[in-house]
Amino acid sequence: MMAPMHRTPLTILLTLAIAASCAAPKESKGLAAERERLKVSVYNPGAIREQSSVGTYIATLDRSIQQWNHNFLTGNKDRDRRTLNRLEDAIRSRSLKMFDMLVEQLESGPPYNRRVAATALGFTDSDRSLSPLLNALSDPDQDVINNALVGLSVLGDPTTPLQGILHQMRFGSSEQIRGNASLALLECLQAGSPTIPEVVDAARSGLNDDGPYVRTKSALILAFELDVESIGDLALQLYDDDLDSAAMAASRAIAYLGKHKIHSQGNCARVLTAALDKVNDAVTGAVLRDLQRLSGRNYPTHAEWVQWAHRLP
Repeated sequence: MMAPMHRTPLTILLTLAIAASCAAPKESKGLAAERERLKVSVYNPGAIREQSSVGTYIATLDRSIQQWNHNFLTGNKDRDRRTLNRLEDAIRSRSLKMFDMLVEQLESGPPYNRRVAATALGFTDSDRSLSPLLNALSDPDQDVINNALVGLSVLGDPTTPLQGILHQMRFGSSEQIRGNASLALLECLQAGSPTIPEVVDAARSGLNDDGPYVRTKSALILAFELDVESIGDLALQLYDDDLDSAAMAASRAIAYLGKHKIHSQGNCARVLTAALDKVNDAVTGAVLRDLQRLSGRNYPTHAEWVQWAHRLP
């Protein structure tokens, strides 16, 4: 595994600001550039809100989390960062204050309370949240599972065991669950969770998932794991994926592999230059930026990029 990465603030939760900033696979936690394109619904408390003895408190947390989610998905990440930070601080403070109650609700409360508690516990930044969140991955309510994955992503605990997350990434009942599982997996790996062989297997499989968000995250996971054997599959995603963000993720992953596995640099460079005649203008721009990062050069024409790539071993 590579050296520990710098962990950025929670306000940029998912990792790939593809179209806007072309962040490297390990660089940041950011849903920002993908949020409009992929329409990932991060937080889902469900439609039916049940009454409970702690209903008022849970409802207050729910409103705060929904406001955070709305701002996170629709706001400007720079302009609204201060607002998001305030919301996160407020959610964290409330969740820590009532930590035991949230754990109790997650373990035995009605479905609505469990859904809210699953996400809220992720904001506590407490390793005590890890066990109840992992246990929630087997909850009979699919929205609880989804929100527990969000909670694990936000928590980003470096001691998180990955098996339960991997199971949901491969076999989750919905695209949303598999997408949030792929997010949680990447976040935990970046936080320092020890990898296991099943990680690469799940990410390779994820390149073929029906969910574009799973494909996007899977490309980044393979880059993080330095899986050079996946370069061919990543090339297919770059050339053929209908979603620009998924193609850009593959481009970013290929460039990252070429940068960090020097013996693969020539292969990665040629894969990227071959894309210049295969992809649309938006993806071409991303590929050119990735070629610049890979090479440390800035050739003015496609032909010069091709010539450079073919000079590499």
